[in-house]
Amino acid sequence: MNILIYGAGVIGSISANKLSLSGENVTILARGDRYSEIKSNGVVLINPKTGKREVAKVSVTETLEPNDVYDYIFVVMQRTQVEDVLPILSQNKSSNTVFMVNTALGYADYADKIDEKRIIIGFPSAGGERKNGEVHYFIGRGLMRAFQTTTFGEYHCHKTERVKQIIKMFNQAGIPSVYCNNMDAWQKTHVAIVTSIGNSLYGYKCINYELSKSYFDVAIMVKGIKEGFSVLKTLKIKVTPPKLNYFKLPTFLLARIFKIVMGTQLAEVTMAKHTSVAREEMIYLQNEFDELIKKSMINTPNIDKLRINLYKQNEHNMCNL
Repeated sequence: MNILIYGAGVIGSISANKLSLSGENVTILARGDRYSEIKSNGVVLINPKTGKREVAKVSVTETLEPNDVYDYIFVVMQRTQVEDVLPILSQNKSSNTVFMVNTALGYADYADKIDEKRIIIGFPSAGGERKNGEVHYFIGRGLMRAFQTTTFGEYHCHKTERVKQIIKMFNQAGIPSVYCNNMDAWQKTHVAIVTSIGNSLYGYKCINYELSKSYFDVAIMVKGIKEGFSVLKTLKIKVTPPKLNYFKLPTFLLARIFKIVMGTQLAEVTMAKHTSVAREEMIYLQNEFDELIKKSMINTPNIDKLRINLYKQNEHNMCNL
């Protein structure tokens, strides 16, 4: 496969490295210092558990031209950046554009700019942080998959050969991946979860170990997620994937479980560090989910409490500029 990874952050770097080392022909689009790093050293991953260093020498470009044709373009970036790249993608001749981007309001903006037949939706179960040009990373495996697995589906809810091909390609690259027939519901469910978790972390300056010490605040986080699911159900949106229905368990039990989870290095790498650097995106996603809350017309007192943490953190950061 001739593949472009549009975005050279943590997720883009993981995808580019793993797909390249599995034998795919990968180009990554990067700019500024990141372009220079990849041009000189390749895409470098570090496994924080084992210290293993993996280097993939991939092609790197700063632009996507209309006649640059790829089998797949994977758009891997924060929600706040998508509007800027849609005009560029719309002019390109490639047939398959895979958006791996957070959103709670669907894909109408994408379809307005790009032929909807080109659009595929995905989302990663991976993360980490960049340090000195290297990405210290994790990929969702084992117990982590009870929470989230890398997932792909069509813009219109039917399974196609191209989606099967993507899933096969990612599995062969060592990134466990599955199919979903309703990525819109999947994404809305995901945002319902990550906004409450992220806003809880902002109350503790994104130090997950401190949050884990408070049963009370972890319980509010769980109640916020449950309220988010109630919003979706009121709007007749199914919690997706169905395995997340374990959130029907009593709050006291889930809070005790999440209190343990939030005190782990896994929570630090997968939740706290991303939340710390993605404040603008978290505001954007909260605003999107607030639109769903308004539409549902239900009360969300715990989400309201958690939202305060987000905006207090934003005000604090603005004061420090």
